[in-house]
Amino acid sequence: MEVFNVCRGVHGAHRGDLRAAGPDPAGGGEAVIANLIGLILAVGVAVYMVVALLFPERF
Repeated sequence: MEVFNVCRGVHGAHRGDLRAAGPDPAGGGEAVIANLIGLILAVGVAVYMVVALLFPERF
C-alpha cells in the first residue's frame, strides 16, 4: 500500500522537522497596521450603529 503526501512541501511531524520560514518573517508590520486600522473602523461603525439604535431621533 502506497501512502501519498497530501501537503507537499510541508515536513511531517513525525520527523520533528519544521517548515522553512517565508521570505521575510519579520516584514509583517504593514499587515498589523492594516489590521489595526480595520479594527478601529469596525469598532467605530459598531458604536455608531448602537447609538443610532438607542437614539434614532438624532439620526
